[in-house]
Amino acid sequence: MYEFKVSTRKNKKYDVYKNDKYIISFGDKRYQQYNDKIGHYSYLNHLDEKRRQNYYKRFGSKVKYESAKWFSHNYLW
Repeated sequence: MYEFKVSTRKNKKYDVYKNDKYIISFGDKRYQQYNDKIGHYSYLNHLDEKRRQNYYKRFGSKVKYESAKWFSHNYLW
């Protein structure tokens, strides 16, 4: 359904495409994430559950479908 490519945009981790059409960029390659399910930035995984909980407290759990936050929640955190 989605195709992920390493982003060409400044400081972004991934670009998302659907049916060969660009949708959005997400993730900041200057920061770690809980668990990169796509895999290219898995060396930045911290796997710290407390940091993960703090991330959700800061950014909230409500997300708009196919937003940068939605992709981050589903593929990085």
